Amino acid sequence: MDSFESFYRRNVRLVAALARSRSAQTEQAEDLTQETFLRAWRHYRDLEGLEAPAQRAWLIRTARNLATDAWRRRALEAEAMPPAAESGPRQAETDLRLDVAQALAQLDADDRELVVMRYLEEMNSREIGEALGVPEGTVRRRLSECRDRLAQHLTQWAPQGAR
Repeated sequence: MDSFESFYRRNVRLVAALARSRSAQTEQAEDLTQETFLRAWRHYRDLEGLEAPAQRAWLIRTARNLATDAWRRRALEAEAMPPAAESGPRQAETDLRLDVAQALAQLDADDRELVVMRYLEEMNSREIGEALGVPEGTVRRRLSECRDRLAQHLTQWAPQGAR
């Protein structure tokens, strides 16, 4: 296995989790992940000489910057287009997805990344801590706090009697 492929395999879950935390749509997150690694490929001579934590920091910074650029482009495009009305049998599911996205948006970016890494990428506290350079116990505490904040935003979706 070549050096870049090994680098990619070690870091793809981290970058994918960051991308998913920054994008509401799966396709956009996949594009962001792909663009991050394309840039890593272009700069691999420089990255190759760095230690693993510095490589991860470069990937995180690049993914965050690309996500910010994409968000700005979408915001400009959204100003020019009126919102589309949705109807049909999937309205409740769509509403739930929108409410979850809005609840996630209420979290700061670092906490949103933790939630995505844990629940969408299914990384454990140790893996998240290693990827972000945060103690495992801190990851668990912050995730607990995030779950509490998300639950407050999503109480209308709780089953009767579970509130």
